[in-house]
Amino acid sequence: MIFGIAIIPIFVSVGYKLGVVLENWYEIDSTFTIIGILLVIGVGGLTVYSKIPQNIKMPGDTTKVDKKSNNDSIINYPPIEVTIDQVRKAVREYSDKLPKGVFRTILVQDDNSIDFEKLAPYLGGIPYKKFYMSKETYDLFEENEKLIPIEMDMVQKAVDQYVKDHKEYPMLNFDPLHRVNYYLLLQEHYLKKAPFTQFYITDLDGLITHIRPQNKNSSQL
Repeated sequence: MIFGIAIIPIFVSVGYKLGVVLENWYEIDSTFTIIGILLVIGVGGLTVYSKIPQNIKMPGDTTKVDKKSNNDSIINYPPIEVTIDQVRKAVREYSDKLPKGVFRTILVQDDNSIDFEKLAPYLGGIPYKKFYMSKETYDLFEENEKLIPIEMDMVQKAVDQYVKDHKEYPMLNFDPLHRVNYYLLLQEHYLKKAPFTQFYITDLDGLITHIRPQNKNSSQL
């Protein structure tokens, strides 16, 4: 910017000399001198304007955002101890505020662990230990049960597809516990391998559970 201002006198001098030369050629009094000076001053003004740094914030300009101030607003949540019930409550509060069509599965990472960065505002911190969630049933699990949600998602998908195709649950007739029949799902290729966890079909729209239920008495929809 300083450079642009400094060269304005040079432009004026050049314009004056150019005007004098043109006047001598065409034998006109000061007309070309004035035109030359004004023309070169205009060019000089544009040059100065182009040298003004674009990141200078003019008064009233709200288009620029101070990135540093944004970074300063990021909260560093402390590590905390939480119970599974506290996590369940935080998940419920978080999902209640989700827009229509967005589900709480956005909290679940590839290994079925919960993304606590999203839940930190509801918990007041980041838990020391991991918790896990089934993407299909939303059941929560602690570290020592982390295999269950992975198998639960696999089996729930197989059960849902079997019911869609056969209009009945994949379990033995008159099984009082409503255990998922892995042999049937494997035989008909709904499962690639049998899970380690025994799952049971509940009365909640065919959702499965790893918790041994009370006695049941029907396998038909």
